[in-house]
Amino acid sequence: MRKNQRFARVHRGVTRPLTGPMAPMLCAASLLAGLSVGCGNQEQERSLPPLQVGMTPAVAPIYDDGEMQIYEVKRGIQFPILAPSDMARADLNDTPVAPYGRQPWVTTNDIQVQVTWTLSNLDDEDHVVEVLVDPWNEFGRYYPGLQLTDADNQEYMPNFSGIDKRYIVLGKAQGEGSRVHGTYTFSDLEEVAIDLATVMNIIENPPASEGDAPEEDPRVTYANHAFHWQNRSYDDLLIANWVPPTVAGLTGLDLGFRTYEPATVAIELAVEVVDKGGRLRKEGEEHPLLGAPEEIITVGTAPP
Repeated sequence: MRKNQRFARVHRGVTRPLTGPMAPMLCAASLLAGLSVGCGNQEQERSLPPLQVGMTPAVAPIYDDGEMQIYEVKRGIQFPILAPSDMARADLNDTPVAPYGRQPWVTTNDIQVQVTWTLSNLDDEDHVVEVLVDPWNEFGRYYPGLQLTDADNQEYMPNFSGIDKRYIVLGKAQGEGSRVHGTYTFSDLEEVAIDLATVMNIIENPPASEGDAPEEDPRVTYANHAFHWQNRSYDDLLIANWVPPTVAGLTGLDLGFRTYEPATVAIELAVEVVDKGGRLRKEGEEHPLLGAPEEIITVGTAPP
């Protein structure tokens, strides 16, 4: 297998959202019509239309070293967040805030997000499936990439997504056992936003290399630690120095799943967004929306 190329830059204009063989993973979805509005003038809750992502055995692996294959599908969804006015944008640009370079327009005090999902196995065989949630903020879109696990044999494994959890789904003949349901709560997604901000800070201010392998990028280790499901930023001593005081809020998500064998699997997801800071566009309004981020934030390598 040929050696993977590391991204030339990992932040601030690394690359545009992926093209070529990665394009099916990150498809922008225009799913913002018909949103329902709840709560009062100060706080609105919107339920975006259900998002479906599917895989069939015809899907090619994103990685294949001759021994292990990785199959992955994702779709992107952008939240209907208002763009700042010219005056507000000028004020943001005049306020330096690390690690973003300026004050965020959207913080975790403005937007809260929850994701409810149902995973369905349409095969006769059981499958182990990893549900994946990768965050966006106004500064970039997180792409986990791969980490080198065996330099001699050029073997790689995926880095952690913002949320990355494995589930067993039984064959379709097992009825309810062939479906798995879950909810990633507002608290879970707030942690994902914090983790993304932390990883951005780790990229900007890398930790020192340790041990006898200076060629290994410590940012990969720290980023995976930050995003690990069991690690929470409020009591994580390893990454405490990189958690920024100001946390940019989520402006979108990449949602999907991964398997390590061909499969016929589908996931349906419902995204709820609560607006606490007047950042979501109301139904019927025509005010400009915040653009989707063009930068990819990553500490990994792209599949070959």
